[in-house]
Formats: sequence, C-alpha cells, structure tokens
Amino acid sequence: MAQSAPERSPNQRGSRGALALFFRAESGRQGRVVLFLLLAGFVESLGLASLLPLLTIAAGGEGVKATNVEIYLRHAFDFVGLPMTIPVLAALIGIAMVLKAGLTLFAMNQVGYAVADVATRLRQHLLERLLEVRWSYFTRQPVGRFANAISGEANRAGSAYLSAAMVMSSILQSAIYLALALLISWEVALGSLAFGVLIGVALNQLVRRSRTAGGRQTQRSIELVNQLTDALTGIKPLKAMGRHSHVVGVLFRKVALLNKAMQRQVLYQQALKNLQEPLLALLVLGGFVLAHSIFALPLAQIVVIGALLVKTISTMNKVHLYMQNAAQTEASFWHVYDLIEETREQRERFEGRILPTLEQGLKLESVSITFGDKEVLDSIDLEVPAGTLVTLMGASGGGKTTITDLILGLHNPTAGRVLIDGRPLAELDIGRWRDMVGYVPQELFLFHDSVLANITLGDETITRDAVEAALRAAGATDFVAALPEGLDTVVGERGSLLSGGQRQRVALARALVRQPRLLILDEVTSALDPATEQEICTSIRALVGRVTVLAITHQRAWVDMADIVYRVGGQTVTLVAREEAHGAA
Repeated sequence: MAQSAPERSPNQRGSRGALALFFRAESGRQGRVVLFLLLAGFVESLGLASLLPLLTIAAGGEGVKATNVEIYLRHAFDFVGLPMTIPVLAALIGIAMVLKAGLTLFAMNQVGYAVADVATRLRQHLLERLLEVRWSYFTRQPVGRFANAISGEANRAGSAYLSAAMVMSSILQSAIYLALALLISWEVALGSLAFGVLIGVALNQLVRRSRTAGGRQTQRSIELVNQLTDALTGIKPLKAMGRHSHVVGVLFRKVALLNKAMQRQVLYQQALKNLQEPLLALLVLGGFVLAHSIFALPLAQIVVIGALLVKTISTMNKVHLYMQNAAQTEASFWHVYDLIEETREQRERFEGRILPTLEQGLKLESVSITFGDKEVLDSIDLEVPAGTLVTLMGASGGGKTTITDLILGLHNPTAGRVLIDGRPLAELDIGRWRDMVGYVPQELFLFHDSVLANITLGDETITRDAVEAALRAAGATDFVAALPEGLDTVVGERGSLLSGGQRQRVALARALVRQPRLLILDEVTSALDPATEQEICTSIRALVGRVTVLAITHQRAWVDMADIVYRVGGQTVTLVAREEAHGAA
C-alpha cells in the first residue's frame, strides 16, 4: 500500500527564497521582466551619467579632470554628432527618465499578469495532481489541507511572486547604479558599499524572522481551516448534542495562535521599515565626508555620486523590504509547490493497456490484502457472473467495502488476482474499467447545486434526455417533477433540501446516467424506511440482466432478490444458501 509522502527537509527541497521563487514559479514571463528591467536601469543610468557633465559645465568646471563616465559620454556624443551642451544634456536626461518610466511600467505590467498566472497555475496543477492520487494516500489527508492550499494559499503565493519580482527589479537597478558610481569614483563607491553591506547584514536578521513568522502563519492557517472544515461537515450532530460551543472554543484557540503569528509578522515589518531611513541618512553623510574631506572630489562629482549612492542604497533597502514581504508570504508558495510535488509522487500509475469488457463476469482468486499489520482478507475466492445481482453481507469492518475497492483498483491485493472476464485487472486500462462502473457509496455526497448538475457532474456530453432516462431507471421521475424547478432545483448543502430516499435516488441516477456495465451499491438503503427501500430494490432488480449489480447490505429485501449471496467476515468469504441468508438478514 502506498503511504503518504514523508515531509522533506529544506535541503531535500532545494533552495528557497525570493530569487528561487521568482525563477521556480511557472509564469512564462520571467525573461521579459528581466529584459525590460535591465533596459530601464540602463536608460536611467544614462540619464544620471548625463547629469555629471551638465553640472560640471553649469559650475564652470571645464578644467576639472574628467571621470571615465564623462569620457565615455563625450565619445558617444562625438559619434552621433551632438554637441555636449546644457540643453542637449538636459534633454537627454528628460528623455531617459521618460523611457525608464515606460520600460519599468511595461515590466511591472508583465509582473501583474505573472502574479495572476502563478496563482492560477498553482491551483490548476494541484487540482490536476490531487484528482490523480492513489486512494490510499488520499484517505490519510485532511480535506482542509487541500482546500486551504487551493483557496487562500494560492492567493498568498501570487503575492509572494510579486514581492520576488520586485526583489529582482531592485537588485538589477542597484547593480547598475553601483557600476556607474564605481566609474565615477571607485574609492567612494566601495567605501559606501562596505557600510551598506553592514547595514544589509543587520537588517537581514529581520528578514529571517519575518520568514519564520510567515511560515508559522501559514501553518496556523492550515490548522484552522482543517479544524473548521471538519466542524462544518459534522455540524448537525454537534448542534444536536449541544457540543458546538466546545468546538467553537477549539477554533477560537486556533484563531488566537494565528493572530499571534500575524502580530509578529507586522512587528518585524514595521521595524525594518522604520530603521531604514536613519541608516540611509548615516550612509549618505559618511559618503559625503569620504568624497569631500578625504578624496577631495569636485562638487559636481560629489552631487552625482551622492545621488547614485542614495539611489543604490535606497534601492537595496527596497530589496530588504520586498524580501521581507516575500518572506512573509513565500511559505504559502512553497507549501502549495511542495503539495503539488507530493501529490505528483502519489499519482496512480497504471501499466495495463487492454480494453476491459464485462461479458462473462468478475472473480477474486485467492485474494489477500493487508493494511499495515492488519490482515483484512485472507485468500478469498468470489465470483460475480455478468448480468446477475450479487450481495455481500456480514458485520461492519469485515472487509465488504474493501472487496469493492479491490474490484475498482483503488487498492491492490497483497496476494492473489482480481479477474475481469478472465483477464487480470492489472493488465487492463483501469481508467476505462472505471468508466464502465456506476458506484453509490454508503455516505452519499451531493453538491450544493441543481439536481441536473449533481447527476451530470459537469459532463457536458450527458444530455438532458439521458438524465431523465437515468431518473426513470432510479424511480425518481415523479419526485423530481414535483420539485419547484424540476431538474434545475438546487438540492441544498449535501442535499439537505431532499429526503433521505430522494438523495439515494439522485445518487443512483448519477451512477446510472452513463449506462454502466457494473453497478456497485454500498448499503444504499440502510437508513430508509421499508417502503422506500422496497421501491429502490424494485428499480434495481429491473436493471439486472443488462447491468451487473454488486450490493453490500444487511437488509433482507436485497437478499430476497439476490441471485448469489456471500457472507464476508473473519478475513474470509463464504457462499451462503438462500435459507441461511434469510435467517442472517
């Protein structure tokens, strides 16, 4: 049996962080974002570089030794045949600012689309993988875990991608500003950069704490949704026993833990935001002292390199802010990402390719199955001839439902074979085999939707006529016709607006609408009154011949009309004579 995937350590998962998130997320737009951010940074740096000769000329400092930036600019102006005058330089700066704004806007527009793409693709991948997992994995997972990932965590993952994209943007812009500052005065630039690195190391502690708080918030949110999902599923018996107030207390404690994680997250965010401004001011003042008192740079160079350092450090400070934002939400991205990988590993894998038929019948030959240390079935033999009605009876927990799970390929036997028309189930196309089966479980589920939607389950190939035919076969035509809007009547949460018998008939119609070859019924009438049970039994018996029916039951009405009866219990299956079956029922 497949077990749920073990939790992987961070080292096993690979690198984490804003940059890893930016490149790992499936948006298809990373290349365009990076390209246009680079272009925007280059254009802005060109405008800032033009500021240096403009100030030099305006201050009458033509005799001052030219920097590398000024030399490169003069060569460029000579190449295109433009004079290096104040009007031309001012125009170049203005054009560069407009172009930078346009390129940045386009890049951020791509980021906006990418944010929606990331959340959407995460949801799509998780839904796709989730519906492909093996049954043994799914039964061990809380439903709230997946519901929370598809709804809230996917949205937070999109926000994390936005922050990661802004980190990438700020890093690229900082690198360009720094390169330009180095061309003007590498001594001042490196001295200021060293101080900036020290600031960054100090602020990084707040980023790390934000990441921890964000991960804790994600975990608390998952726990709350899991608990809430379970509580709402069982709200009726909780209210009936007056126990709902106790459940509310548990939920309140979960909310309190979530609130505490959110408070820590806000604290670290505000601490980082408020520390940046004074630290930046100290850096600028230190750079000014270096440039003026130690290296004796001209005023024009001090102004430009000061502007560049302010831009560089302020942009690097934005990196910390965005990294903190990403750290607070990236846990959601990695949670959904890891869940997709986990469900991918737990996907059902079918090797059979033979198209199934059900013309002779199905058999279980010497089948055994063990769950952990518990042996449920031990070398059982069972046969269901095609076109018959076979019932399985026996005490709860004896293995009746496990037999149907084996027939459906939801579990694999630890020994023995399941045969369909003499062919091992493992050699058949399991997907096509399940297409031939109609299944009505003991615990019915109906969506909060119309009768029609509950029968078609979104399959647009099923016509309204086919639905009406299935309702007739299930004996449900009269009550559906009497509903306020007929087939379009909404049945309520879990079918609460219908009676128990009506829910059973809708579920039976759902199983019959695709004209199955095998119909499996698991205690479908156990909660119904005798008259309603007899009506459903009559409807089912009329199908036998063109449909093979396997029914799990304790009810005598099913035994009376069965062709074959088996008793399941004590890890064995025994063929029961009709008189003995009547007595047991």
